[in-house]
Amino acid sequence: MVASKTARGKVGRPSLERAGEVEERILDAAKTVFLAHGFEGTSVDEIAQTARAGKPTIYARFPSKAALFAAVIGRQAARNTQYENLVPQGRTLRAKLISLGLTLIERAFSEEVVGLMRSVIAEGPRFPELTCEIQDSARQRATLNVGRILGELARTEGLAGKGAFAADRIEDTAKIFIDLVVFSVLFRGLLGEDIRALKKEAQAHVEKRVDFFLAATTCR
Repeated sequence: MVASKTARGKVGRPSLERAGEVEERILDAAKTVFLAHGFEGTSVDEIAQTARAGKPTIYARFPSKAALFAAVIGRQAARNTQYENLVPQGRTLRAKLISLGLTLIERAFSEEVVGLMRSVIAEGPRFPELTCEIQDSARQRATLNVGRILGELARTEGLAGKGAFAADRIEDTAKIFIDLVVFSVLFRGLLGEDIRALKKEAQAHVEKRVDFFLAATTCR
C-alpha cells in the first residue's frame, strides 16, 4: 500500500526555520573544525561528519570550503560587534567607560574569537579580499555601536553635542576609544601573548586608557 501524503507528512523543501537550523549547525561544525585544524588542515568531509549533514547539503549552501570559511568568519564578526543590549555599569562617566572597555575586551578575548582572528590573519595572503572585507565590516559595525553607546552616555552627562561628542565627530571618537582601549591589547594577543595573562592586566589597562580618553575628550 502506498503511504498517504498525510501519513508521510509534508513533502517538498524544508521550512525556512528548519533550513536556518541546518545552516547554523553546519557553521557551528565548521567553526569547530577550522579552530582545531586551520583552513588548510580542514576537510569538508570532517565538517559534514561533525555537522551530521551530507556534503551535498553543505555544498547546496556553501559552494566551496573557502565560502564556508568566509561565512564562519563573517558570522563571528557580526556576533562580536553586536552591542544592542550592552549597558555600561557605574555611577560616573569614568566608571561606565571602564565597564564598556572591559566588556569589549572580554568579548574580543574569547578563545574562539582569537582563534578565528588568527586564522584570518594566517590566511590573509590566500584570501586578501576576505581579510579586508571582514576587517572593514567588523570595524564599521563596532564603530557605529560604540558610537551609539558613547552618545547615550554623553547625553546623560550633559556632554551631548559638545567637542568630541558632537554629532559629526562621535564616529571618530568611537574609533579612538576602540583603538585606545581594545586594539592595543588585542594586537598583543594576536601575536601570541598569553590570553589569561592579558585578561589579568585588563582592569589596569582599561583604567589608564579611559583616563587618557576622558582627559582628551572632556577638557574645556
